Order: sequence, then C-alpha cells, then structure tokens
Amino acid sequence: MKAARRWLRPFEAQILIAAVTLSLTLLHPSPAEANTTTQLLLSRKVSDGIAGEYKGVVALTVDPPFDGAKVAISVDGAKITDALLSPYRATVDFGQRTVEHRITVTAWSADKKKRVQWSETVNHGHKPLTVKLRALNASKGEFQALTTAPGDDPITTVELWENGQVVATAATAPYRFEVTPDHLAGGFLQATARTKSGEEAADFWSSAGDVHVENVDVRTVPLYVSVVDRNGNARDDVDKSLFRIMDGNSEGKIIEFGKAFDQPISIALLLDASASMTYSMNDATRAAVGFVERTLKPGDRCAVFGIHDVPRRLQELTSDKALIEKALTGMKPAGETALFDAIDSAVRELKNEKNRRAIVVLTDGGDNSSLDSFDDVEKTVREAGIPLYFVAYDSLEPTAEEDYDHMKFLAAETGGFVAGGTQQTLSAKYTQIEKDLRAQFAITYQIADFSKHNEWRTVHVVLKSPRLTARTIGGYFAP
Repeated sequence: MKAARRWLRPFEAQILIAAVTLSLTLLHPSPAEANTTTQLLLSRKVSDGIAGEYKGVVALTVDPPFDGAKVAISVDGAKITDALLSPYRATVDFGQRTVEHRITVTAWSADKKKRVQWSETVNHGHKPLTVKLRALNASKGEFQALTTAPGDDPITTVELWENGQVVATAATAPYRFEVTPDHLAGGFLQATARTKSGEEAADFWSSAGDVHVENVDVRTVPLYVSVVDRNGNARDDVDKSLFRIMDGNSEGKIIEFGKAFDQPISIALLLDASASMTYSMNDATRAAVGFVERTLKPGDRCAVFGIHDVPRRLQELTSDKALIEKALTGMKPAGETALFDAIDSAVRELKNEKNRRAIVVLTDGGDNSSLDSFDDVEKTVREAGIPLYFVAYDSLEPTAEEDYDHMKFLAAETGGFVAGGTQQTLSAKYTQIEKDLRAQFAITYQIADFSKHNEWRTVHVVLKSPRLTARTIGGYFAP
C-alpha cells in the first residue's frame, strides 16, 4: 500500500491501519478457473480445525447444519456474502501472502427460528502486517512500535511521523523511538511500518490518555462517512467493527451505526452557466437532470443554482422533480464564473436543513468573478460540514492547476471528491456521486473530554483494513 508513505493529513481523514489483507470483492470464477482454485470446506462438523496454507483465490463451500438454510460469510469482520443459498459457494481472494484469517459463517432457516454461527481460522500463526504504537514513557518521549508481519515478507523500516514529517526511523526490532517535547506538542504521533515488498500499515498514538482535567465535556456527534476500496468503488458492506473514530485527541464511542440511504437528503445542485459553457450547456443539464431522476427519492429535496458573474438561485429547495428539471433546462450561459460565491450561497441554502446534505458542482473552469476568496470559502465549508462533490468538465484549462487543486482541497476537507468529466462521461460521473451518497454510513458517536467552546476539533475515521479508505468531514467547531 503505497499511499501511507506520506503523512495522512487531517483534512483527508485517511489513517489506514492494516489489519487484514483480504480482498473484499466477491468473485464468480468460470468452471475452468474453478479447477485451478483452492477448495475450502466450512463445516461445523469438522472439529480438528483447518489444516494447510491458503492464499490467492480460494473457493469457499459451506455445509450448513440444517437443510434450506441461508448463509452469510465474513472474513476478518468484513462481510463477503449475505443470504447465500444452496449450493453455498463463494470465492474470495486472500492475497498473495499466507496470513492468518478468521472466517465466520452464519446460517439461519427461512422462518428464522434456527440460527447457528461458527468461526474457523486459516493459516493459524501466520500473522498479517500490523503495527501498534504505544508510549513507554510519554513524558520522556519514549515510544515503541509493536509489529507482526508475514514470514516471507519481513518489516524493513518503521517510521514515526509528526505534523507531516518523519521524526524518527527504526530498522530493527524492538522498534523503539525517542522524540523531543516539540514533537509531542500536537499530542498526536503516527507510526508507519513497511515490509520488503512495499506493503505498509499505520497506527497512531494520542496524548488523550495522559490528560487529566476537572471539567469533562460529554457530547454526541453525528457523522456521515463514505468508504471506498482501492478501485475507488463506494462500499456499503463494511462491518461496524472495522470503524474507529478519533475526535481531537480522544477516541469516540460509536453509539449508533447504520446505512444513511434510508435518511432523507437535501442537495444543492450547482451548474456552471458562464459563457464558456455555451456549447456544453445541453450536455451538462441533461446529465444533471438524469442525476436528479436517479438520486432523489420521496422525502429528498434539491435546490438549483446557476454559476454566472454572481450566483443565481434558480430553484429553492423542493421535492418537486418537475420544478428542478425546469430550472436546470432553463439555464442560459452568459458571463463569468463566481464559483466561490455560488458555494457560499449553497451553504446558506442548506445551513438549517436537518436532513443529510450535499453540494454537487459542475464547472469547466476556476473562479474568476467571486467576491469571496478561496480562504473565505474554505472557512465556510469547514464550518458547515457539508460534503462537496465536483465534476470538473473537460474544458477546464490544463494551465489552471491551482483551480483544480482548490476543488480537490475543498472536496477532501468535507468528505467529497473531484471527478473529471467529458461530454461522453458526464452521466457516469454523476452516477459515481449518486453511488457514493447511497453508500454512506450514518454514525453517531459519543466523546468525553475537555474542550473549549468554538474550538476546532479534527475528526479522523480509522478503518482497520489497508484496502479501504474513509472519507468524511475534516472536523467541526465544538459547541
């Protein structure tokens, strides 16, 4: 995993902890492939455990303890199948290294009166790549990284990071570090372990456990989180046990967890209607109308803004798709691009909404007309905590690298993303945003620590898998 070689900045909300090396993609091999695939039978009747070593593509076959069962399979806490029917077969890729995996099988009857669950461990004793950073003596700056690694892929280095910089490196066990008080000022350190093959895992330490205060603030915080795999696909099948949340220097306790799709959403849809879009407006509005048709369900609301010299709200928040479509198709391109002002207007439109919220922007260029500066809009979106999604249309000038970087930063700060679109791919890019919104997780966590009123609190969502990345807001202001 190459991405962990650099410091995972707070606004990216990406701290990866390598706990499993399992590919979560369910595969369906052809008969020819099945002949070369390792077979593994999972049966509660087998009491001697699973012998042998398993890696690469493995075909799982479940022998449930009663007829007519439905079966679910998870590996290392990640769901692989749900409600599988006879002949109870699934194929999973364990990766190219022999590491320990725990497989859990749940079987239940159609009337749900019978339910049986059991677990099996494969490759027992072959540990995956993990790292755990602990303080030996925090007051003296003494730390140690506890690690495991596959036998055929040993750890070569462990690096200690603080504020985006490597402050210490160890090449041999027991991987101990000494850092100066300056490096502890932020109360947050990250350790990254790297193996011979280039695989990486990360863990962090915070000073929260060493803080003693008389007044403790206890509060609950709602959070919407998107999870993507290495291919950039949105995932909605991630188990709660894989999530950890760091709020400032303290870990939050997850008290509510579920899929956000059932919750209503309010969307501000922004389309660049400047003169540069003259020959692209029809394609842009057609793609936006399709997005509205696919995405909005009963209870959802949408507002439409045209980005001109000044932002123009063409339709206030409504659930009437006909009114939304009329506002989109009635846009007339003219003038320049006040992108930052339009985002500010969209934030104000959604500010008091109690639903899930999102701002979706299509533009073919950077801002050239706003009263707001980039610093102004950055502050606005940070405080609002509304995910920003950008479709950067292909006429965006290659020389406008700063404009593109601005979009990427605002998206990363809020839990959204930037998708580059062409005339042929506009609908697909909107579909990518739609899938991301559908797959969001709704999490409420409780935090108990000392904080000051209106203090900025960074939020890190930790996923215990090197193959998954979480996106969410970069933080919030304490009430």
